[in-house]
Amino acid sequence: ITAQVAIALARRFRCRIELVGRSPLPSAAEDPALAAAADAPALRRILAQRGDGREPMSPAAIEAMCARILAGREIRATLAAIEAAGAAVVYHAVDVRGDDFAAVIDGIYRRHGRLDGVIHGAGVLEDKLIRHKTAESFARVFSTKLAGAATLVDRLREDVGFVVFFSSVAGAFGNRGQVDYAAANEVISKLAIRLN
Repeated sequence: ITAQVAIALARRFRCRIELVGRSPLPSAAEDPALAAAADAPALRRILAQRGDGREPMSPAAIEAMCARILAGREIRATLAAIEAAGAAVVYHAVDVRGDDFAAVIDGIYRRHGRLDGVIHGAGVLEDKLIRHKTAESFARVFSTKLAGAATLVDRLREDVGFVVFFSSVAGAFGNRGQVDYAAANEVISKLAIRLN
């Protein structure tokens, strides 16, 4: 959803957009054999057939590679759509849970002198019933949404025009296997109300 909002902002305002994501910036070209696979099932089939060159890939390795390829495609498509709309775009590959995110914000202020608006949509899902969820998994899901928000609260200046936190109805109503995600979304909603 954040990518779609960034594209809509680019089309409407032709503004400068600084995107932050965990995935590394993909290379410009994709392996032609994989590029023909339009979706995850087709990618899985190709990866399962060809392996890694030495031996067949495990199902977990196939899923991980498939996720990387699809994430790369989404990043390339988003950047291309923003540029096609006539906006300038920069992509920062950082984890919003770490100090690198604060450095990105500080760098934007150094380069441009201001931040007009921020849309925070970071989040990950690791759905499992609570009895199967580890503390590490809970912390990853919970902190991805909230650590980034805390960094924004700490680093943004008072003159920022708007700040949007994407939450979810899961925060109010819950979702099976999403106790961590629901909790994070409820806290981010409360934080937004308090900051407003």
